[in-house]
Amino acid sequence: MTTVLVVCAVVVTLAFTALAAQAIVTMRQIRNTARAVEYLALNADGKLAALDPVVDAVQTVAEGVSAGWFHAARAVYGLFTGRHKNA
Repeated sequence: MTTVLVVCAVVVTLAFTALAAQAIVTMRQIRNTARAVEYLALNADGKLAALDPVVDAVQTVAEGVSAGWFHAARAVYGLFTGRHKNA
């Protein structure tokens, strides 16, 4: 019985050691990933400023959709395709 307990204790100790080593490796990978994300975030500011015209165009389209011209265009399309709503 003592031998079984010693074997179990050794197996549990080895498993705990392996899990601790894996946790250390995982934490190092997380740290490296965080550093890479921070580097990308710091360098992205200038590149995002170049996207301002695209953002403005999307905002213009969104304002047009909310203003109602999209609904009018859809109604005209529905008239030509025969899928208009009966209100």
